[in-house]
Amino acid sequence: MKKKLTPIAIDKALELSEIFDKCHSRFKETIATKDRPLFQGMEIYVPLKWIENKAEIFWHSASIEPKVKLDIKPCTNDISSAFCSENCISGTEVITMNDGNVRAKCLYRALRVGWIKEVIELYNENDVRVKYWEKINSKKKKRLYLRYQEEELDYLIVFEKKSEKRVQLITAYPIFFVSAKKDYEKDYQNYIKEIEKEIK
Repeated sequence: MKKKLTPIAIDKALELSEIFDKCHSRFKETIATKDRPLFQGMEIYVPLKWIENKAEIFWHSASIEPKVKLDIKPCTNDISSAFCSENCISGTEVITMNDGNVRAKCLYRALRVGWIKEVIELYNENDVRVKYWEKINSKKKKRLYLRYQEEELDYLIVFEKKSEKRVQLITAYPIFFVSAKKDYEKDYQNYIKEIEKEIK
């Protein structure tokens, strides 16, 4: 079994904006590149629309909705909390997405964008730490999910199936809300039950 995933290391000499630059570089090197892995034999399309000189999909994976009421910060007990002044609560550092939604930048999430490629590779190797399921969303789009779980780590990747040969990366992020963990587990269990019915 491959070793446990680790976030991007923080250079304490860097400014916060420089750390985000480093995270975006990792995103480009690992998943926004022609040398990315396939997913179930399908090409992974990574849309590259730009906001503040970074890919919008990076920003989605490196930010959080400010409307979410946080009773605990995602970075509690993580080194990233030492570099971020509770931005998920204060919302002083925000990014406006191309659809007009405003999100709070989240260093905790940004430091884990390198996991996208790693989780896909683990899934392709049938690693038991990665669960897979499918679900039709409210817009009738077929979403495919990968969830990496190991000890305290819980990371989700969301794709949308575009054709038999192609999926699109939608987002990826660590799961920290207890309610979200339960919802995703329920979706996974429901998918497994459906697959078992089809096999019988």
